[in-house]
Amino acid sequence: MKITESMQNGVSQIFLEGRFDANTSGDVEKILHERIEEGTNRFILNLEKVPFVASAGLRVVLVIARKLRQESGGDLRIASLQPNVNKVFQISGLDNFLRIFDSTEKAMDSYNQ
Repeated sequence: MKITESMQNGVSQIFLEGRFDANTSGDVEKILHERIEEGTNRFILNLEKVPFVASAGLRVVLVIARKLRQESGGDLRIASLQPNVNKVFQISGLDNFLRIFDSTEKAMDSYNQ
């Protein structure tokens, strides 16, 4: 999996490319925890180039979102889901727990409201 980061207006944007599964979820979780420890508490996870999300990937998203909300008043927003990945978020019920946006731009705008 390729992981790219950028920071804009205090929001860490994490772009993933590849499968988000048991083999790659640890890398994503490590990066997110490192940024939280550095003081970042607002994230956008862009999954535009993620064709598959396994339960291990969903667990990382859930753990990080809960940690941010409970410990730092922050949040994790999800952006640009492919249709089959969006279905996984719906079936798991995470679409009711997380704020999911069509684009990174819309997710960024949501932090300014």
